[in-house]
Amino acid sequence: MINDLKLGFRTLKFAHALKSTLACGILIAVLGVAMCFMGILGVENFMGGYFIMLTALFLVQLLWSVNASNLVQASPMKKKLQTSVPAILSTFCMTVGYVVVVLTEVIAAYIRPERICYICVLILFTAAVMGVVMLYEAACYKYFFLATLLFVTCFVVGYGYLMRGTEQLAEFMQYGWGSFALTTVLGLVILWVCGALQYFISLTIYKAPVSKHAQMATLRRQL
Repeated sequence: MINDLKLGFRTLKFAHALKSTLACGILIAVLGVAMCFMGILGVENFMGGYFIMLTALFLVQLLWSVNASNLVQASPMKKKLQTSVPAILSTFCMTVGYVVVVLTEVIAAYIRPERICYICVLILFTAAVMGVVMLYEAACYKYFFLATLLFVTCFVVGYGYLMRGTEQLAEFMQYGWGSFALTTVLGLVILWVCGALQYFISLTIYKAPVSKHAQMATLRRQL
């Protein structure tokens, strides 16, 4: 697992548009952290976690730009680079992003303890969206249009159910820091389960050709 993670990061140096993508990712990460800290002002919003999640998504996108090359397609490392390496890299990056969100929300909850139940809902929602995106990553680079359609459908339906149940869920989480700890652990479980599912999904479809529609526009013209 550690070796696959190291391989993933080493492979990124061969990625298409590496510098510009990393610069954009860093900017979005900073904006995401700033939005998370808005909770200190009593403004709970999901956008902070969403922006941080995009940073992790950019790294996986960079890895798949390498996977689209003929060199990888002919390499004996192809299977690993399209199954275990993306899954482990995604799980690691999403976990780091999730921890950043949790740490900022810890500060917000400490300053505004009366909002802790809503912060718990926010954390859980962040983990759920990250998990869905990880499942999307498993298929979108092979079956872009089908995976995107399923992702949008699941996101819209899930978001609707969550919004309708936010008040009830917040009422359930009325146990202060105990609920916060439980929510944090549950979020980690969601991420790691989705990481395992991402691996198994990618394992079943890795023989399918890489979809050029899932790549950046500048790379699509070269494929």
